[in-house]
Amino acid sequence: MIKSLFRQMWNQRHANVWVWVELVVVLVLLWYSIDLVYNYEAAARQSKGYDTENVFDIQLNIKPTLQNDSVLMSHSAEYLEQIYQLIRQYQGVEEACFYYGTIPYTGNNMYEGYAPHSDSTHVVGCFIRYVSPAYFKVFRLRPLSGSFEAERWDKNEYPMPVLMSETLSDSLFSGRNGVGETCFNPYFLNSAQPETNYKVMAVLPAHKTDEYERYEPFIYLPSPPLTHWHHIAVRVVSNSIPGFTERFMQDMQGKLSIGPYYLYDINSYGDMKEAFDIEQGTVNYLNTTYAVILFFVFNIFLGMLGTFWFRTRKNRSEIALRMALGCSRMNVFGYYVLEGVLLLVSAAIPAVFVCANMQMADLTVHTLMEPAWGRFLFCFVSAMLLLGIIILFGIYFPARKAMEIEPADALHNE
Repeated sequence: MIKSLFRQMWNQRHANVWVWVELVVVLVLLWYSIDLVYNYEAAARQSKGYDTENVFDIQLNIKPTLQNDSVLMSHSAEYLEQIYQLIRQYQGVEEACFYYGTIPYTGNNMYEGYAPHSDSTHVVGCFIRYVSPAYFKVFRLRPLSGSFEAERWDKNEYPMPVLMSETLSDSLFSGRNGVGETCFNPYFLNSAQPETNYKVMAVLPAHKTDEYERYEPFIYLPSPPLTHWHHIAVRVVSNSIPGFTERFMQDMQGKLSIGPYYLYDINSYGDMKEAFDIEQGTVNYLNTTYAVILFFVFNIFLGMLGTFWFRTRKNRSEIALRMALGCSRMNVFGYYVLEGVLLLVSAAIPAVFVCANMQMADLTVHTLMEPAWGRFLFCFVSAMLLLGIIILFGIYFPARKAMEIEPADALHNE
């Protein structure tokens, strides 16, 4: 059958060449579309390096009428400690922490540079978070190497203990395991304060500020005592999640009104992400991009479906004749499917060459994901599979209808 198939494809080469050219062009365009979607969707599914699921952000504020009361504000640390303990003891709260610096899904970022003591000219900029010891439990941060020691997590420790992301560790220490290494902040080089010396306690997974960002260098430092600019985050047990925000606001609005402070708002990090994506225009951009790609793929579907539908329908007498000569329906159907697959595979040879050159020429969209060859292979194979399914549909329906023709009528027509 294979020999007969190749002979027939050669005999119909003038008709096949146009289908072949169409398949090459469509395969390149389809690969580019899938690669574009991959750039965003693969990035969105990458781990941020910390877990925000079931975590809520609690915001406190100062009553405007009391913010200038120096006597009251002098006891702010005591009031905040009372508030923090009440939050920790609230029903459904698994763990609570406080932190400031780079806040997820807000655009509020803190950024500084650090250099290893072995090379003071090698300064690497990174995002900073000052966190309480419980932060690593709330956000479920698990070191890749080293270990977190809560009893040593103190800003007065010398050298000050820090945790840093894998990205920052690799950049500072040239790919060495950063645990036990030291670094300093060159911006405070002339200061006599001990916080200019840091020792890496543990290395964490790669971090990013939100799903639609690349991995960036991150460093964690011990937080000073709780102050009004800290964010308080709580991890809530799963069975308390439904309605937690409403219950917390209702139950704690009065209880947390201590001294000059009051409960301003509480939001889950999931809600903060949605609001941030809308504010940044990410949702509109992705919806528009995907709508255009979907319309394009739909047009490819109609075009290729029509091409193979017409091609198979044109051969319906041949299909019926093959059945009259003893071929089963499955054999006939397999014959035409194999013909379509061979055309697709032969079109993939120049198409993969064109696509590879487009990637090497930096013509793909890789704002979030690197243009790796693994990504290229995945997207190209996906494009081929999708096009193969379209070809299968284009052959199946007209072939099935042609198989209903009586063999005697087909022989009479011939």
